[in-house]
Amino acid sequence: MEEKKTSVAINALTYGLMTGAVVIVYSLLLYIANLYMNEPLRYVSFLIFLGGMIWGTFEYRKKMTGGFLTYGQAFSSCFLIGLFAGIIGAIYSFVFVEFIYPGLINEILEQARVKIQEKNLTEDQIETAMDWTRKFTSPVMMLISSLFMDTIISVILGLIAAIFLKKVDPNTPTSAI
Repeated sequence: MEEKKTSVAINALTYGLMTGAVVIVYSLLLYIANLYMNEPLRYVSFLIFLGGMIWGTFEYRKKMTGGFLTYGQAFSSCFLIGLFAGIIGAIYSFVFVEFIYPGLINEILEQARVKIQEKNLTEDQIETAMDWTRKFTSPVMMLISSLFMDTIISVILGLIAAIFLKKVDPNTPTSAI
């Protein structure tokens, strides 16, 4: 029986959902441990993101005829996995801030105020900066910015990871690569 190929989109959706779920579990663990405002620990999410992209693309490559991927196919796989994981993560963030812990916005604003005050600005400058910060710190704006940033991160990580994930078929003419 011949093995049916999985499309890049179906594979990416599967691994994107799994990666998004792992990021959500990690975020919930940070919240439970009261470490959700710890910036270095939040960067671990990017490593989870990258790990999901690599894992899903390796699995996709294994399912391809002969196990080969061009750079473009590897990038497409990585990007789509990251995009789907980012969508899941952004929706979770919106639900978290809107329904689970609405007080997070106040904590973010307070942390922003402290960072702004460290810059030795006048009170008027501080209030202007805080007004702008408040405008961009609503659940909807956080959802939009999360989707935007996750898309950019998916492109960058996808471009880099694809360099290492491509595997050229030695029987393919060089003009087809």
